[in-house]
Amino acid sequence: MARLIRVPVRVLIRANPRMNAAWWNTQYALGFWRYLDGMSDGSMPLSLVETWAPRPTILDLGCGTSANLPLARGRYRHYHGVDLSSRAIEAARALARPDTSFEVADIRTFDTARRYDAILLREVIYYLTEPESTQLLRRLPAMLTPRGRIVVQIYDVARAEEFVRVIRSCGLSVIDEVPARLGDSPQGAFFVLTGEAAGDHGIRPGPAAPTTAAP
Repeated sequence: MARLIRVPVRVLIRANPRMNAAWWNTQYALGFWRYLDGMSDGSMPLSLVETWAPRPTILDLGCGTSANLPLARGRYRHYHGVDLSSRAIEAARALARPDTSFEVADIRTFDTARRYDAILLREVIYYLTEPESTQLLRRLPAMLTPRGRIVVQIYDVARAEEFVRVIRSCGLSVIDEVPARLGDSPQGAFFVLTGEAAGDHGIRPGPAAPTTAAP
């Protein structure tokens, strides 16, 4: 019953940016997402990114508090987290980790002149509609460095089949699909996409934006 009530409410709120932000701030204020901070799967996306980009620049869209991401000094060049919730971003900034920056913004319309070695969408894509997810994925290659890739994490592949189809049919090349499961959790996966169109044979080049982080 709760799920049946939440669905139309979520659709109504999502259409209004201010209500949407307030909805997420309320959830963080009530501690609905606090359990994520202690989850131990945060190293998995970083280890994956390091296979093609040692000490990468990272853009994390829908980052939440980012507390479960082990951002140890020297492991990355710069990390930028983006979330709609100002409460989540306030908590993320309070961690005061080196070479990090944060921004309150709607990932559906977020844009930047910077270029990143990795763009993370960690269990975020299914909070968008399917058309919104497709549009977002198609915009992201413009934010990648020449070696950059997009990592989309799905917590439960079986329950998010429609978004797995979105990932595979968005027009970008899916070059890797890494199964992931934490303890007794459902079967999940990390999907790695390049900035090339499906069927191309090389990553589209793009200029790397300057970073204020130390090399």
